[in-house]
Amino acid sequence: MKSIVLKKNISKRVENGHPWIFANEVNQAMEKDTNAKPGEIVYVYSFDKKFIGQGYYNPQSQISVRLLTRDKNDVINEAFFYNKILQAWAYRKKIGYTENCRLIFGEADDIPQLVIDKFNDYFVIQTLALGIDVWKPAIVKALNTIFSPKGIMKETMCR
Repeated sequence: MKSIVLKKNISKRVENGHPWIFANEVNQAMEKDTNAKPGEIVYVYSFDKKFIGQGYYNPQSQISVRLLTRDKNDVINEAFFYNKILQAWAYRKKIGYTENCRLIFGEADDIPQLVIDKFNDYFVIQTLALGIDVWKPAIVKALNTIFSPKGIMKETMCR
């Protein structure tokens, strides 16, 4: 997998939990060797090559990488998004939201720039960044599998 290396003074902020890597925080010399395409999943490393996480990459954005996981063993695929949505749904049910709720609240549910609202048997998906927009078919498939909804409205606001 392709990787991004952070500048020396940046790693601590991201290591301490911040899910975004800004364009000016990426070691530009290392980025040129990456050749990652916009929306592609990349590994993120500290300046001293310590693994930090995996996220989707967009060199045209001020936020170059949005982290999806801190686990190097996670595979970002359809099952990954299915499990994230299932975890969010389990939590919403636990706190009493079953009919109408914000099912996915972006970074709060570890799926940056994705918002999914549930209105009984209908869903509205908003993708707010290119990297998550690439995964929209997997997200729709997960919703269909988990909920069998009557309808799903898809909005893209990242272009």
